[in-house]
Amino acid sequence: AELSEDKDHFYVTFTIKEGERYNFGTVGIDSRLRNFDPSQLNEVIAEIKTGDHYNADLVQSTVDKLTDKLGDLQYAFVNVKPDIKRNREAKTVDVTFSIDETPRVFVERININGNQRTLDKVIRREMLLSEGDPFNKSKLARSEQQIKDLDYFENVTLETAPGSAPDKTVLDVGVQEKSTGELSLGAGFSTADGPLADVRIRERNLLGKGQDLMLATTIAGKRSEFNVAFTEPYFLNRDLSAGVDAFHITRDLQDESSFDQKRTGGGFRLGYPLSERWRQTLRVRAERNNIYNVDTDASRFIRDQEGERDTLAFSQRTTYDNRDSEIFPTEGFLFWFTTEVTGLGGDSKYVAGTTGGSWYYPIMDQVIFNLLGEVGAIEGYGDEIVTINERYYLGGTN
Repeated sequence: AELSEDKDHFYVTFTIKEGERYNFGTVGIDSRLRNFDPSQLNEVIAEIKTGDHYNADLVQSTVDKLTDKLGDLQYAFVNVKPDIKRNREAKTVDVTFSIDETPRVFVERININGNQRTLDKVIRREMLLSEGDPFNKSKLARSEQQIKDLDYFENVTLETAPGSAPDKTVLDVGVQEKSTGELSLGAGFSTADGPLADVRIRERNLLGKGQDLMLATTIAGKRSEFNVAFTEPYFLNRDLSAGVDAFHITRDLQDESSFDQKRTGGGFRLGYPLSERWRQTLRVRAERNNIYNVDTDASRFIRDQEGERDTLAFSQRTTYDNRDSEIFPTEGFLFWFTTEVTGLGGDSKYVAGTTGGSWYYPIMDQVIFNLLGEVGAIEGYGDEIVTINERYYLGGTN
C-alpha cells in the first residue's frame, strides 16, 4: 500500500503468483464405515477424471454429493474429507476422499415450529419421513420442497439435530406463515364481451386445514359467469384429493355464431397417487347446455342444435411430474394425458383425448427455458355428432 502525494488516497497493489497448473492424478475413496462397500460411491467420483485440470470447486461439490449419497444410505452424520497429495515433479494431484465411521441413524422425533394457524398434520403429511424411519437425506430434501409447494409459508427450513442416542436424530421443521387468502376486484372493457366487472375470493388454507375454497363471478355485457370450487387435499386422512365444482355461464354469441348459450353444471373429482411421480384424477361432470335465440340466418347445423341438451361425462387425467418445484420450477418435466367419454346418460355421445407436456430447462442463473405443447381430439360415436358446446375453440390461453 502506498500513500498518494496529496495524502488523500492509498494505492493498493495485489501481487499474485499463479504457479504451475496441476492435473488430477488418482482418485479414490478411503471408507472407515463398517460393512460398507465403497464401490457404491464410484458413480459419484466418476466426474473427476484423471488428466483433467485440477478444480477445487469440483472437489468440494463431490464432497457434497458423497455426503448426500451416504445420507440416502442412512449414514446421517458422516464426515467426508478430501485428502490432497501433490506431486510437484509430475504436476499431478491425487485425491482420496476419507469417510469417517458413523452409525446408521433413525428419526427419533419431528418438531414443527412457527405455524400459528396451519394445523400440524397439514405439515406432517407432506413429510416423506416419519418418526422411527431410517434417516434419508434425499427424502428430507424432497419433504422440504413439498412443504414449500403448499405455498402457505413465506419461509421453510428443515434442520437435523442429535437425538437422545448416537443412532437417533431429531428433525426440526421451521415455517413462517403468510397470507393464503385472495380477494380480486376488477373492472374493464373487453372487445369480445364489452364492459365487465370481476370479483374473485379464494382461501387456499381454509381454517388452517389446507382446504381450498374459491368463489368467482364475472358480469359482462355479453357474458356472465359464476364458479364455486372446493378441494379437500387429504380426504379421509389419506392422500386422496377430493373436490366439488359448480358453474353457471351465459354467453351472447350472436356476432360470432348467431346464437346465445347458457351452461349450468357441476362435478366431483378424486385424485390419488399411482407412485411418487405419477398421479391420477377421476372426475364426473354433469351439465345442461341450452342453445337459444338462434338467428334465422344461422346455418342449418346451428339451427338443428337449438334447445337444451344434457351431458354426463366421465373423465380421467394422469400426470407425471418430476419438476423440482410446482410453484417456481427451474428444471424437470410435466406430462399429462386426459380422456373423457359420454353416453352413459344425457344426450351427448363422444370420446375425447388430450395429451401434452411442459419442459423446464435452466439456461443460466434466474433464466429458465420452458417449452409447452398439447394436442387433443374429439369424436362422436353412434349416430351422434360433436355438438357446438363440446367442440374445441380457439382463444383464451390456447
